[in-house]
Amino acid sequence: MAVEIMNSILGANNGVYLVVGASDMKDAFREFVRIMRESEDERRAYNDEMATVTREDAIRIFNRSYSTLLRWEKEGYLVPVKIGKTPLYKMSDIKKVLNQKFDEEP
Repeated sequence: MAVEIMNSILGANNGVYLVVGASDMKDAFREFVRIMRESEDERRAYNDEMATVTREDAIRIFNRSYSTLLRWEKEGYLVPVKIGKTPLYKMSDIKKVLNQKFDEEP
């Protein structure tokens, strides 16, 4: 409701002046910052989910051999998505494997 009222005031362009108290301005700014942070968090989560790396990059990340990645794929431990014939590993899957490795270490 408040958004519609603000839009109608701003759209009228008839020299309307608004008087806003400092506490209201502070609350509005805090709400704006909260919305922007939520939006950024959602964008970052989406980018993390969609980000991919090549097999060569995954080999470097894990410091493992090509055959190890193939074995992991066969075991279902780290399965790439394929774009055409190119295998790509999702960063979210890589992070899960890395977190499992660190959780298992004493």
